[in-house]
This record gives sequence, C-alpha cells and structure tokens, in this order.
Amino acid sequence: MTDAALDADLDTQARWIAAGELSAAALTEGYLARIAARDGAVGAYLAVDEPGARAAAGAIDAARARGEPLGPLAGIPLGLKDLLVTRGLATTAASRMLAGWVPPYDGTAVARLRTAGAIVLGKLNCDEFGMGSTTEHSALGTTVNPWDPGHVPGGSSGGSAAAVAAGLCSAALGTDTGGSIRQPAAHCGVVGLKPTYGRVSRYGVVAFASSLDQVGPLGRSVADCARVLEAIAGADPCDATSSPRPVPALVAACAQPATGLRIGLPREYLDAELAPALREGVERAAAALRDAGATVTEVSLPHTRHAVAAYYLIAPAEAASNLARYDGVRFGHRATLPPGAGLAELYARSRGEGFGAEVKRRIMLGTYVLRAGYYDAFYQRAQRCARASAPTSTRPSPRSTCCSRR
Repeated sequence: MTDAALDADLDTQARWIAAGELSAAALTEGYLARIAARDGAVGAYLAVDEPGARAAAGAIDAARARGEPLGPLAGIPLGLKDLLVTRGLATTAASRMLAGWVPPYDGTAVARLRTAGAIVLGKLNCDEFGMGSTTEHSALGTTVNPWDPGHVPGGSSGGSAAAVAAGLCSAALGTDTGGSIRQPAAHCGVVGLKPTYGRVSRYGVVAFASSLDQVGPLGRSVADCARVLEAIAGADPCDATSSPRPVPALVAACAQPATGLRIGLPREYLDAELAPALREGVERAAAALRDAGATVTEVSLPHTRHAVAAYYLIAPAEAASNLARYDGVRFGHRATLPPGAGLAELYARSRGEGFGAEVKRRIMLGTYVLRAGYYDAFYQRAQRCARASAPTSTRPSPRSTCCSRR
C-alpha cells in the first residue's frame, strides 16, 4: 500500500475502491500497519479493532465484486472518539469509571457511518468524559501532537485530531461541547467542524452537557468533512433534540464557487488580544475569500462577552446531572469495600476511584450551581443568555432522549 493512497482525499479513495483500482482490504491494512508503526509515539488510539476492520473491509470488497451499490464512504477507514458508543467494542470515555465496558449497540452516528460503508479502525483518546482541552486529562494515556511531541494536540478530541494529522485514518469523528473539535483541529493543522446543534443525533454519545454536546467530523480537508457529515447528519427518533430539517447536499456545495457567499468576521473576536500569527492567518483567509468572490464584512456578536461565563455554568451543571448515574450500583466502576461498609461509602469510594481530578472539579462546581436557591440565579440565567444568542430554530434544549428500537 502506497502513501499516496493512504494520504488521498476521501473522494479519491472512494472512487478508487468503487472502480476496483483499490481494495478496501488493502487500504485498511495500510492504515493498520501505520498505526502499528507510528501510534506508539502519538498515542491517538485507545483500542484498535483489527478483526472488525478486516471483516468490514472484506464485506465491502465482496459487495463490489458482486456489483452491489456501495455507500458514499464504502471502504473508508475512520477512527472514533471514545465517547461514541460502539457495539462489541469497548467505550470508556477515557475514564477508569467505564474501563472495560462493551456496549450492546451502536450510537446513531456510528450506525450511519457503517450504513454508508465506512470501516471503524478503533477508538481514539480524549480528555475524560470530554472535560479538558489538551487530552492530558485522559485516565488511559496521553496523546501528543504529531507535528511536535513536545506540544499537546488540543482537546478534548485530541486523539481524533492527532490520528488524522498523523495519517492514521482517513478521517475521524469527535464531539464538541465548548470547542472540543475545533480547537484540537487547529492545534493539529486539520479541518474540524462542529455542526449546528441538532444536525447530528446525540443518541449513543456518552453525555457531558446535553444542551451543548454535538458530534462532528475531523478530516484533512473541508470536502472530506462534508462527506462524513452528510453521511451522519439528519433527524433521529432516538434523539428528541435532533433537527427535522433535510440534510443539504454538502459535498456538492463544496464544488460551488465562493461568489455570492457572505462571510462575517466577528468584531468581538478581532478586538481581542489575538497573537500576531493568528490575526495574520485570519486576514489571509479573509483576503482569499474576497479574491474568490465572497463578500467579507465585519459583524457583531454582542453576547460573546458572556460566552465563557455561561459555558462554565451550563456545562458543569449538566455534567453533574449526567454523571450522577455512575455510582457503582447502576453504572460504572464499583469499589471493593471492607466488611460492614454502607451504601454512602460505596458511592463515595466508587466515584472517588472512577473519576479523575478534572471531572471531579466540574461535578463539584455543577452540584453547587444546581443547589436549591442557586439554580435560578446561575443555571437558568446562563441558559437564558445562551438561548438569546442563538437563532430560534437552533436553540438547544437539555431534554433527555430515549428510543425503544435499539
């Protein structure tokens, strides 16, 4: 397997596989060989599913040989952040709390990838339960930036960004609650996209903050991300917060000229103390868009000044609520207790052993925010701020979801 095939864009890989010029098995073996050779130094993968990947690749090649229609991602090997539930493959959220848990089902985004023909190579490292921005808060190992091992890859989807940057998969899925796709993509020099809330189902995603979490792609190009997003997006009866709006033709849109596009540059961001290199990069991008025919104008996002404060009330509050289920009885790690110990000690020791320091900090903050007398003053007020800054059609709701068909 040549580096040219492994480093080709998704459209090229898919065309070669559909035409029989490249087999899904060969492409998969190429990435598995790269993972074996390179990932020891990067630490992107928590688990590699070699048998599953080989079986899926063989099925794609057999379907092509029979002349059956192939999906848009047929034979494309992808990696998944370890917050995405995968049937028969351990999902840990990079936490000792879920170590060894093997789910009995696929989350919706994962199921849609498989339906599109994608091959799951394995699960990628992240900050524990998605809480962090460096991937140093994983309980199961550290991921480094493949461009310079002395630097972090960002987080919490640091394993996803590092795997794409290191050429250890064609593309990857991550989750974004407060920058967890976009920031590591920037750190690792790849493309990351957080879709509009509700565009991708959250069913089968280990919850951090339900009104903020969203699944999205990381890839080597905008077109690669568009292809993956088009495959996983859409309404889902298992997620009451998913959007019923039709999924647009995202891949086709990437081929359209920039003429007629209106691009806004938020004044509040440009007025911030940006590093010179960042400001220069933004200005280069704006100039390139203007040269391509787009209209680039300065806009105002007046709620920007409240964003961080609102996030650090909403996210910990919802995290404290979501993670309450991990008590050593219903879910999660169960501590070994001395004879005569009571239920309260079981809860305390199980959660104390299972959760890392950063998760504990956020649970404590969220528990404080949700206390009687503080709920309206903090959490509800922060939610009103968030909703006031979002279009009506995309205002998130922290409603729980359920589904009886899986």
